[in-house]
Amino acid sequence: MGVAAPAASAVEAHREAKAASQTVDSLRPTADDVRDLVTRMRADGADENQIREFEQYAKQLDNPHQRHKRALGMGTIIRKLVVAGLRHGGSWAGKIVGKVSKKSGDFIARNGGKIADAIEDVEGWSETALTVAMVHAGVPTDIANDIAKAIMLIAL
Repeated sequence: MGVAAPAASAVEAHREAKAASQTVDSLRPTADDVRDLVTRMRADGADENQIREFEQYAKQLDNPHQRHKRALGMGTIIRKLVVAGLRHGGSWAGKIVGKVSKKSGDFIARNGGKIADAIEDVEGWSETALTVAMVHAGVPTDIANDIAKAIMLIAL
């Protein structure tokens, strides 16, 4: 094997880790994603308190090094963003749709509110818990499983 094999393996592992990191970063909401969602929520007459929470979070994303009083934990805000994104659409919801099959994406486009209602009150988010909640709400099992996987990619 020689000396080059471990070095090549290390370089390959570094590339894979970097690619995985870029994928995770691209799934995280940006300040622009959150602002787009807030605009859609306002147009739909959504809860003003939740809109304010999201506006505060967008400011945190704009200035990550500035000290902010956190109203919610990171996991909680991401969950709320996922639910609101499914309900109201926009670029943030597009990140979820981009991770599912065309069939599941079409289902989300037609039934985003139904999916949001189904997962909103799920306590411990896991792929299984989200799938079960969606199936109980009438989402076909294959689609529910696909959507749950995409949500967990984003929510982690």
